[in-house]
Amino acid sequence: MARRTVRARRTKPAQGLLAEAGLQPGRGALITMAILCVLGLGLVIWHQTPTSGAVAAKESEWKIVVSADRHIAGDVTFDLANRGTIPHEFLVVATDKTAKELLATVDATTNRIDEANLDVVDEQPEYGPGTTAELTVTLPIGHYVVMCNIEGHYKNGMYADLNITERPDGVVVERTPPPAPVPAIGAIIGTEKEWAINISTDLHESGVTTFNLANLGGIPHEFLVVRSDKTAAELLAEVDPTTSRLNEDVLNVVNEQPEYDPGTPGQVTVNLEPGHYVVMCNIAGHYKQGMHADLEVVPAVASTGAVAGTQTEWSIALDSYTHAAGDITFNLTNAGTIAHEFLVVKTGKLATELLSSVDVTTHRIDEAKIKVVNEQPEYAPGTPGSVTVTLTPGHYVVMCNIEAHYKAGMYADFTVVP
Repeated sequence: MARRTVRARRTKPAQGLLAEAGLQPGRGALITMAILCVLGLGLVIWHQTPTSGAVAAKESEWKIVVSADRHIAGDVTFDLANRGTIPHEFLVVATDKTAKELLATVDATTNRIDEANLDVVDEQPEYGPGTTAELTVTLPIGHYVVMCNIEGHYKNGMYADLNITERPDGVVVERTPPPAPVPAIGAIIGTEKEWAINISTDLHESGVTTFNLANLGGIPHEFLVVRSDKTAAELLAEVDPTTSRLNEDVLNVVNEQPEYDPGTPGQVTVNLEPGHYVVMCNIAGHYKQGMHADLEVVPAVASTGAVAGTQTEWSIALDSYTHAAGDITFNLTNAGTIAHEFLVVKTGKLATELLSSVDVTTHRIDEAKIKVVNEQPEYAPGTPGSVTVTLTPGHYVVMCNIEAHYKAGMYADFTVVP
């Protein structure tokens, strides 16, 4: 039988996915390049096209991611989300410098950018992890940097650039002036650690004010309240190179919390008159390391209407601590979990000075020895209370005098002016 010869069929070289699609090599490559060019051009155009809607801004350790880095001039709403595990803040800063160029301005001592040198348009103060916030600002054409300026956060990368471009309708946008700062009232929270002092406000109304302090460091600290025409930075030049301290004989020390240990609370009450103050730790070397903060005090505005008061374990908070003389109604809320009372007492002593009057046996102040003008007797949690009094100019203390409540902190100073 003759053998049949089968000739092997020559196969074409594989051309990959383009060959499988039936495209010739030259034509396929050209088409591919054209597609990539179009896509690339589209991405560039999309990236450079300013948005007009809300900008989503996600903050985490250690970055800020914005959904758009270009926006048309006008109102810009930032939908903020703290995706981190610690509190963050969100500042909108007008600047000719890029976010990376601003890194050079981070202070090596405070680990922050001095906001006195920044043009801060507006800000979302610290907000907790897992929470959201919304900030709307009016921005004209220009360059901006959004940032978190909490100690160490900027240096670690929490910033992003934002460019504001002209509007399609040609309308010229003017920046909305920031609202006038509102001075704080009531107690000031102060924390100390190596090497910084942070206070809950740098602008406060005048009057009797308590600083509730916490030493979060690893060594003892002190807390001095100093009246000074010089800023905290200017006082650095006056630190004695031999003692590494400021000479307190030439400082106007209004009051102080002496050295107190790590992990323990401190407290100092002062009558703040309008002016500039510096709070500080003046232990050898501590001021030079950065343990200071400025505080501006402005005249208090005396209220004339009803005063809202909230009682909890263990504090009393009012919405005004200075009031015009006359009939005054305190509208009270027991926001605690146990019963409280509310006494209005006229006294020349500060609330903290009355602590020494608490009887060690009864854990109360003997009301026969103080001038109680009027009171709201014990009232249950979640219920309202009210007390109306006629007050003449002078100093008063409002308090809860149930056993041990005063000692735990349930008091506040209250000033009545003509």
